Amino acid sequence: MIQQIVKLARALDRHKTSYFLGLVTYSILSSSVSIITALMISTILNALDGKDMNTVILLCLQFMLIIIALCTITPITQYWYGKSVKTVMNSIRLRVFRHMEKLPVTYYENNHSGDSLSRITNDLQTMENAYAGEAQTLVSLLANGTISAIIMFYLDWRFAIAMIALGFASTYVNTRYAKPMRKISAEIQEKSSVQLERLSNLVAGTQVSRTFQMVDGMNGKYQETTGMLAQLSMLRAKKNAYLTGTNYLLLWINNGGAFIIGAFMMFNGQISIGSLLGVILLLENVTNLFRNLGMFWSNVQTALAGADRVFELLAHDPESDRYPANVREEAASSATKDSMIELRDVSFAYQQGKNTLDRVNLLVGRGQVVALVGPSGGGKSTIMKLLLGFYPFAAGDIRVEGRSFADYTLEELREKMAYVSQEPYLFDGTIESNIRYGKMDATDEEVMEAARAAYAHDFIMEQPEGYETLVGERGVRLSGGQKQRIAIARAILKNAPILLLDEATSALDTDSEIAVQRGIERLMEGKTTIAIAHRLSTIEKADLIVVIDRGTIVEQGKHEELLAAGKVYSGLHQIQKQALDELIQGTA
Repeated sequence: MIQQIVKLARALDRHKTSYFLGLVTYSILSSSVSIITALMISTILNALDGKDMNTVILLCLQFMLIIIALCTITPITQYWYGKSVKTVMNSIRLRVFRHMEKLPVTYYENNHSGDSLSRITNDLQTMENAYAGEAQTLVSLLANGTISAIIMFYLDWRFAIAMIALGFASTYVNTRYAKPMRKISAEIQEKSSVQLERLSNLVAGTQVSRTFQMVDGMNGKYQETTGMLAQLSMLRAKKNAYLTGTNYLLLWINNGGAFIIGAFMMFNGQISIGSLLGVILLLENVTNLFRNLGMFWSNVQTALAGADRVFELLAHDPESDRYPANVREEAASSATKDSMIELRDVSFAYQQGKNTLDRVNLLVGRGQVVALVGPSGGGKSTIMKLLLGFYPFAAGDIRVEGRSFADYTLEELREKMAYVSQEPYLFDGTIESNIRYGKMDATDEEVMEAARAAYAHDFIMEQPEGYETLVGERGVRLSGGQKQRIAIARAILKNAPILLLDEATSALDTDSEIAVQRGIERLMEGKTTIAIAHRLSTIEKADLIVVIDRGTIVEQGKHEELLAAGKVYSGLHQIQKQALDELIQGTA
């Protein structure tokens, strides 16, 4: 637990001074009312017992001035403390968000999006509770209890020792609950994450779940998780109830002991009425320290469990700025100098010992159109991901414009590339903002020119708000062809020298395909293009067709050459031609 608290303190970063100063000042001032009240009653009663009215009047005036000062200063320190907490949490939220932006693609492939959302929402909120409620509770308890104990010793040290001894039992009982409460709180945070994952699945996959009658099954899974979460919450509430009951019992034991001991001491003339009432009133603060300190350790387990998950996220290594070189060459060959992209003996494996790509060699000249074809799972998409720097390759080298991958930062590499996928992703916002992501400082005219080049301008102007039309989450308000043309416009606006296409027309109807294909042709002008082709008919005019199967290049050449060779490409072409003929006959 100490390690987690140290991590929380370190996470304050440059706000440490402001936060701790506000925390301590506000906690002490807010907890001083009970102490001042006890002192006031004790001193005034003693003064009345001595029939000294001048002292009583003077004490009343002094306490009045103190109360006025507290009423003025306490709200200011409360605002200061509250502001520091929000400033700290805003800084941490930004840090977590920026870290998530830099996490490698593998992190998101291996973790559900709902888990990531839970960490940046639920877990950060429980972390804020640690900085706000729990920290303030701890400092108030310590300040109130410690100062009260010192004053109690001043008023009567014998009575104070007897009362404090009774309080240790409460502390021992409460700390016994800390470990199981921590375990339950950690499980609740994990189940909350799973609950959010399943809710995310329901929202994102609502059309699929209804189409395939999966609603009952998804409801069952969500109900199962919610039930487990409810059981854990009830278990925590049960333990809290036991703890509260025990604390109430100890409270009455302490109070009863105070009155019994105090009565004997007063009967024997060992303590005055003022001192007795002052010690008894202050005893509540010391008792609260013993009783609530243990309860604090139990409550803080939830906050620490959430903080642990946030720190676990931050502990994941971000994506490297650049990948290290596997090989080093003093000079590039003449072929390399004339090329735009070159793969040299590149090997890559998603799982250790099982290569997805095995010593692949490929040369792409400037301005060339190269098509990657082959059976599903052969490694085509993996080549795209390596070019985009999503994964470091295990062996070999990739060269861009004659320079090794290691000579570029990933940001520089991605700046040279535009990517249009089979399923384009549009962000929630306007059509104009989605196109502008290609070049954030583009003018409105440049955005419209890109849309015209992508054959998207006409359908955009038919929308209710034109370029300001909201596309909805993932572009749900637009058709597949419309989304694809916006994605193409975005790539056109970026104007990168290298274009990566993942069969951007395979999932479209004929009319949409024609419009998108025109946009792609405009996009390809003057670009070095690598395209994954599922429909072989779309790449017959490519400068080079590369057939990839089981992680290796099995043949390459032009369309006519590969057909004449009668190997893998010819077989794939024949299968697709036959399927198309059967489709035509079936619709005739």
